[in-house]
Amino acid sequence: MDTIVLKFGGSSVADNEKLELVAKKIIDLYEKKHHIVVVVSAQGKTTDKLISEAKELSENTQNREMDVLLSTGEQMSSAKLSILLNKMGYPAISLTGWQAGIYTDNTNQNAIIKCIDTSRIKKELQKGNIVVVTGFQGLNESMDITTLGRGGSDTTAVAISAALRS
Repeated sequence: MDTIVLKFGGSSVADNEKLELVAKKIIDLYEKKHHIVVVVSAQGKTTDKLISEAKELSENTQNREMDVLLSTGEQMSSAKLSILLNKMGYPAISLTGWQAGIYTDNTNQNAIIKCIDTSRIKKELQKGNIVVVTGFQGLNESMDITTLGRGGSDTTAVAISAALRS
């Protein structure tokens, strides 16, 4: 069975109506007997909104705390898509970057992926689950959340695809 890695950006998952369109695309491929891994961005302009709200609190935001905050947008998208897919009768599980085995360097807000341990993703695929991974984030050696910077969800999708093929 082939594994297909899909990536959906913020405008594609911007609201519940668009999430349903995304879910239908995923289901179409799943029904063709493919293993499916989906990488999602935060909905719409969520990341920009979170940055703005943090700066309202303090102009000197701590990088570590910004990574914790900014990672929540993708977590909402992945959970909502998984909830929807399950409701539609298709087994899905959401995984954060660290649950998906994405390990980065120690740079905040512009981290670089060092390696991906795909064992959890593969285990979930073997169970028949559609795996929905948060893009844009990973875990550093201190076990802190890191974010990959703009375009990080695209980077996540390419890196997962490459790691699954190796």
